[in-house]
Amino acid sequence: MELPNTRRFFVAPAALRGDELLLADHALAHQLARVLRLGPGDRVLLLDGLGAACEVELTALTRAEVAGRVLRRGPAGGEPPVELVVYLALMRAERFEWAIQKCVELGARRVVPVQFARSLPADRADDHKLDRWRRIMREAAEQACRGLLPDLSPPLTFAAACEQAAQSSLALILWEGEAPHLRDVLRSTQPPALSPQPSALALLSGPVGGITLAELTAARERGIMPASLGPRILRAETAPIAALSAILYELEA
Repeated sequence: MELPNTRRFFVAPAALRGDELLLADHALAHQLARVLRLGPGDRVLLLDGLGAACEVELTALTRAEVAGRVLRRGPAGGEPPVELVVYLALMRAERFEWAIQKCVELGARRVVPVQFARSLPADRADDHKLDRWRRIMREAAEQACRGLLPDLSPPLTFAAACEQAAQSSLALILWEGEAPHLRDVLRSTQPPALSPQPSALALLSGPVGGITLAELTAARERGIMPASLGPRILRAETAPIAALSAILYELEA
């Protein structure tokens, strides 16, 4: 469903069940009334985070509530053809926040913070950081016109991340050493007209110091394929963005 602007907001699915809505959402009310200067008669697109959207005409705004009338419903769209899960190494906070924002903009369905062997002691994910990262992901999904609200999983050890990623139909780990190019890996696992594209793709991306040979071996033993992004060494926050861009170029029509 398209609107001539980008005013899209995720709300609880139950809020969109009727034709008239009243949302007790202080943050959304502040965003609409104080930041965007919207009022009765203006229209927004409200998303249930599950793939459905409603075009809503605002009828009243207070400091803590949003009232509106549903004009039309439809699929939200905006999702890639494959479920992308990014297992992202914990790194310095500002770099990690930038990386998850861009991963969501590009279409990541889920982001999993991972403690690699070379992650720094300060690279931690406490409850405060997790809440902040969820807000960043939510805003990025709204800005990018996503239909599904991406999920942030609790942090995992590298071993647990490999075990989970291996359950995907295709699991890759970015490796700066000798490995097939990501493009070639994707094309070899998806021969045109012979097999469907993967329904879920897991991507492991390492920390600032890179992944260790022991980690590479452990990933391979789980059936996770190493893939290279070429001869240049990318920063830890840049590599997953380059990889997702390449993946979507190959898999998205």
